[in-house]
Amino acid sequence: MKNKKREGWVLDMLDQFLDEVHTMPRMFYNTVETFGDRPAMKFKQDGAYTTLTYRDFADIVEEMGAGLLSLGLQKGVPVCLMAATSAPWGWADFAIQVAGGITVTIYPTLSAEETIFIVKHSEARYLMAGDASIAQRALSVIDKMPSLEKIIVLQRDYESKDSRVIGLQELRSSGRRLLKENPDAVKEVWQSLTGDDPSGIIYTSGTTGELKGSLLSHRDMIGSLTRSLKHMAIGGYSASFEDVAFSLLPLAHIWERNNSYLAMIAVGACIGFAEKPTTLLQDIQEIKPTWVLLVPRLWDRIYNAFRGAFTSNEDGKKLFDWAMKIGDEVLQRRTGDNGAVDLTAAPEQFLDEKLADEFLKANEMVFKQLYNMLGGRLKIPYSGGALLPPDLHRSYLIMNFPLLNGWGLTETAAGIAHGYPNATKIGWLSPMVPGVEAKLDEDGEILVRGIGVIRKYHKNPEETALAFTADGWFRTGDIGEFDEDKYLRIVDRKKYIIVLDTGKNVAPARIESKFTGSLFIEQVVIIGNNRKFIGALIVPAFDYLLYLLKEKGFEVDESALEYANINGMETCVKVGPEVIYHPMVKELIEAEVERVNSHLEDYEKIKRYVILPRKFTEASGEMTPTLKIKNRIVVENFAKEVAELYQ
Repeated sequence: MKNKKREGWVLDMLDQFLDEVHTMPRMFYNTVETFGDRPAMKFKQDGAYTTLTYRDFADIVEEMGAGLLSLGLQKGVPVCLMAATSAPWGWADFAIQVAGGITVTIYPTLSAEETIFIVKHSEARYLMAGDASIAQRALSVIDKMPSLEKIIVLQRDYESKDSRVIGLQELRSSGRRLLKENPDAVKEVWQSLTGDDPSGIIYTSGTTGELKGSLLSHRDMIGSLTRSLKHMAIGGYSASFEDVAFSLLPLAHIWERNNSYLAMIAVGACIGFAEKPTTLLQDIQEIKPTWVLLVPRLWDRIYNAFRGAFTSNEDGKKLFDWAMKIGDEVLQRRTGDNGAVDLTAAPEQFLDEKLADEFLKANEMVFKQLYNMLGGRLKIPYSGGALLPPDLHRSYLIMNFPLLNGWGLTETAAGIAHGYPNATKIGWLSPMVPGVEAKLDEDGEILVRGIGVIRKYHKNPEETALAFTADGWFRTGDIGEFDEDKYLRIVDRKKYIIVLDTGKNVAPARIESKFTGSLFIEQVVIIGNNRKFIGALIVPAFDYLLYLLKEKGFEVDESALEYANINGMETCVKVGPEVIYHPMVKELIEAEVERVNSHLEDYEKIKRYVILPRKFTEASGEMTPTLKIKNRIVVENFAKEVAELYQ
């Protein structure tokens, strides 16, 4: 009853918030007024972690916003923000917002051609660059971006002799001068904004491959973070100023920005930033978050690394296998008749004395090690940005780790169905968030409308017409299904559904997800559209296989190996032919394919496959910044191998 009363109070408060707060700056200053002396950001500076209060945060934002006004920024003018996830990203974002601009996010890893397109299409007059190297890349093609007047480098000590480029200190100094002349210069602008004014444009791939810009109003942004906070409260968790988020994913992406960074600011919580990918584990130990969002590929890597550390010797393997067996039995006891698990309840209350005792031992000796490795305080760990494979989700729940599953799109301003902590279903999401409706089209495509869903693409009536039904429902492009409790499950992207020449429909994501957790296979792309059978392009887990080969005394051509830093780890991305054609490697891959095939219908089974000598990477254009494989690009890049599969 106590929890129900708290839930009701939180929902009433959020309803009031939604009624009264219509713009991003009003939300920001609402928090500054209420939580001014509380920590807003924690980040590495000059070799040590520093904490910024909300009042300090606001001072920086005010100076930067005034600096933009002194440059000539006017209300409704786009400003591109091209930087890695960091505290300065947050300062720049809110500086643009309080100065009445439109934040146009650009991934710092985007190509020159894509950057040129976004700047030109948005008609941005300013570009805020995360560091000197990004600024230099933009400067080298500035002649192809005629609207661009100034590049602002978000580094304290940056100076430039080029009049087209200024540093952070120069921007803030200009702002201070303006505020001295007119202390209300920034306030006058942001207070003139309404909920219907544009707040941001985020570009994603269109149906033709060309980028399209999702135009999000201030009302969309405020509505989206409020609906998610309400959804969490219904699900048994009320975010508060006591939370600490760990920000690692790109803030240029809507999910990290809305469901983590902005959600934390809305409630006066703290955001901790990783210094860099290579210091991820050290940083998370320092920040000790309660809240983190990661994509499935990272959750898969964490699980495999954790399992690998335990199973590297026989005693550790026995301990891990025993603990997982106990955890599996506990999970079955915790699962209700409707398939939901209450992750907010102590597992022991569902167990008899003997199993409870064994669970506590397994938790202490194995499961808690994972929890402690990730800071020891996580309450809300979310997976999103791509499908979370059910087997991976189950493995985490077996380990008493409360992993939740989320889904949304840029066009829906991030999450519109994300797991309830008190009623999580493996393989499913949740009912829709408050204020959003969903239904299935005749072909199973999910159609949505409501709070936070865009009404059009920026300057793109063709894509807008394709994206909406005649009566105004947005076409998500995802195929889904609902259960009796209105929980949503994503089957696959509509454009990825394979139709064999027999007429059978195959969801490649379902097959690809079954390779999750494999020690020997890291990436898979399923193919077969208009073909007689399903084929696969398979990328082995090079690092582990190289270790096995060397352990068994096999020679490897070291000169053929190529390494790259991916997600903070030095990883082998290319091997020589003697590795992929080695009998042991071929045998291990074959066994994995057979294992997956044993769980598939005959028409879904992988009949032929090719083992590739290199990984799909962002640098090769085959992965997005959020680690999703671009299937179309992969198939194009490996057209020869695909053709050979079907000869």
